[in-house]
Amino acid sequence: MFVQYFTHVPVDLGTVETRLDGIRSSLEEWAGVAYRDGEELRAKVGPGANGYAKTVRLDIGLPEIRPAGLVYPVTWTATGAEALFPKLSADLILAHIGSHKTKLSLQGTYQPPLGPLGKAADRILLRNVAEATVQDWVDRVAAAVSVEPGT
Repeated sequence: MFVQYFTHVPVDLGTVETRLDGIRSSLEEWAGVAYRDGEELRAKVGPGANGYAKTVRLDIGLPEIRPAGLVYPVTWTATGAEALFPKLSADLILAHIGSHKTKLSLQGTYQPPLGPLGKAADRILLRNVAEATVQDWVDRVAAAVSVEPGT
């Protein structure tokens, strides 16, 4: 299933790239927080289920220059019981949109767990969780690269 989200950062592309490299070690932790926040959304809209915190493994590859901008390949996988949770394969894209403005976006696909049953659940509910998770993570990254380190 396709998922995407973008936001604008009031910083030039080169600075965003440098700052992103400086926070790479924090991004996996933020992915876990975003996933748990998404699960909390599921608990609020689901059939009375309690939220479930899940740790995820986030792998960000080396950036590549493409027509869309500076593209970092991203994979996001639950740790333990991987077959029960979706896996995301996406691109984190930094695009120049002005002298002091960068578009930060995540575009990719995720595979719902549990085959046809998971696909049905995705149409009813899990899509909202995936979108909220991606939005939360991108917004966290954007906030981090918008400020000078140490401030």
